[in-house]
Amino acid sequence: MDELEMDLDMESIDIERPEPEIEMEQLYNEHYIITDARGRITDGWSDGPFPDRDATDAICIEEQGGYQFRLFPGGEENPALYTEDGVPLYRWDGEAAVLRTAEEIQADLTEMLPDPLEAAKEAKLAELSAACNAAVVAGCDVSLADGAVGHISLTPEDQINLTAALAGVEGGAAAYPYHLDGELCALYPAADIQAMAQAATAHKLYHTTYYNHLAAWVRRCGTVEEVRAVTYGGSLPGDLAEHMAGVLATAGGGSDAV
Repeated sequence: MDELEMDLDMESIDIERPEPEIEMEQLYNEHYIITDARGRITDGWSDGPFPDRDATDAICIEEQGGYQFRLFPGGEENPALYTEDGVPLYRWDGEAAVLRTAEEIQADLTEMLPDPLEAAKEAKLAELSAACNAAVVAGCDVSLADGAVGHISLTPEDQINLTAALAGVEGGAAAYPYHLDGELCALYPAADIQAMAQAATAHKLYHTTYYNHLAAWVRRCGTVEEVRAVTYGGSLPGDLAEHMAGVLATAGGGSDAV
């Protein structure tokens, strides 16, 4: 056999070569759900998009699922698990996810509704707090050394200014600039600044104490009607009125017209 024939024979021989190793992608994904104590499905996911999510307390409902989560085989990918009101749509019966009945969902909605009495109390407390703040900001009258009567507002800024004025006269100033409502800023003697500060303190103490006692009254109401009957400016029940009078007397705040 000549050299050319040997080359042809070698080309005709099949030589087995090792197949290159191909890294196989994961073909299946596991699907999980979380349920609450009543068996309602509260969450669900696939370990495809979430490979590192802790599944310790989860239930695996599919070991050979697709990449995206499905609650049912062939069902919608990543389905909504709650109603628009935030109520779970499905429950786990031990073997499969089951659509909850309209009655079950309505029962959950009823549970989510606030207690009428507690809701009335919350609304009333907010109303009374706003009224108290408005009364404080409205300010009070003050009698000056020359016999005149003026009015001072008590917005947060006014309270800061009055505190500064009081600090000035307590620091030795014989007079300090301030302004009464509707009046130009004027230099008032120390006695007038002190009178303004005392009137403001008594006014604020009265209204905050009054609100505190109204709030106590609201919290002990047993019906919505009783709650609605409480108004800012109304008389307190006997025991609360007596307690408030004692607090004001001890604090030296006296009384104030609401």
